This record gives sequence, structure tokens and C-alpha cells, in this order.
Amino acid sequence: MMPSAPPQNIHWVQSSTSVAPLGPSSTQTICTSCGKTIFTSTSRKAKPAAWWSCILLFIVGCSFGCCLIPCCMDSCNVVNHKCPNCNSYLGQYRP
Repeated sequence: MMPSAPPQNIHWVQSSTSVAPLGPSSTQTICTSCGKTIFTSTSRKAKPAAWWSCILLFIVGCSFGCCLIPCCMDSCNVVNHKCPNCNSYLGQYRP
């Protein structure tokens, strides 16, 4: 029997002592730069598809507030993970 592959939308960070999945929320891992055990700090950024959806919704007549709904949806955002100690980039979660 073949082992099952990990889900496609979870990216993994590997350091010399651990492997941790990066998901939509903060994750405990060991920083690859400073070597400390940390909980990642996360920031969200809208995908280009979300901005194009906003423009399209505005063109078809939605109000300005309704046009921004795609930017608030989790599926239209990427989550960047950084080390709060040394501020190094650890990876990205793309739903």
C-alpha cells in the first residue's frame, strides 16, 4: 500500500530538527535562521484574483463596499509566516 501524500495546500517548513506544516494560522516551529522555537507571526495578503473580482463587481454595478468582499474571504488571501524573533520569512500558505 502506498503512503498518502500530504494535502496540496499545506506547505512545510523543514529545519534541522523539525518539520512543521504552515496553515492559515500561527504555527509552532523552529526558525531556520535563528534556531529558536517560536510561534510564527502571520500576515494576510489578497491574491490578484481577489482584486480582479473587486473590479469586475464594481463594473457590473455593485456598491463600493460590496466590491471589497472578495478581499475579506479566506480563500482569496495568502498567509505569510515570519519569525517574530528575527523577522525572517518562513513560508506561505495558499488556500
